[in-house]
Amino acid sequence: MKTVAIGLRLWIWAGLIRLSKGVVPLARLVQLAHRSPVRGTHACTLEQDLETYLSSKGRFPFRPPSNCLERSLGAYRLLCGVGADPALVIGVNHSPLAGVKGHVWVTAGGRALAEGDEDLSVFTTIATFDAEGRQRLS
Repeated sequence: MKTVAIGLRLWIWAGLIRLSKGVVPLARLVQLAHRSPVRGTHACTLEQDLETYLSSKGRFPFRPPSNCLERSLGAYRLLCGVGADPALVIGVNHSPLAGVKGHVWVTAGGRALAEGDEDLSVFTTIATFDAEGRQRLS
């Protein structure tokens, strides 16, 4: 999948999620983002293209949405569509200086896409949604 196509799809989903995330529960947003795999698609190619796109720093639409929930739900949807068996991970971090911070990221093949292990190590996973949209509490 071309980078521009990935970018446009992620930005469309980011807009939809931005409009609904204040009123729709997270579990329902994940169900809405989930999609069944399309036959004949290649998960490996999309994973590589998606990771490249998520790491990009250009201008719209060549850079990913900055909000982690919006970005990750869009990536989760794209990966579900190619049968890549993604997971959406919700984590929190509590620090006396910064307070409580949350973060959302997507994994494929047990590996976080476009996220460094050192960056994620400060977060405690509180929930994970599997490729079928089912929530797994940690």
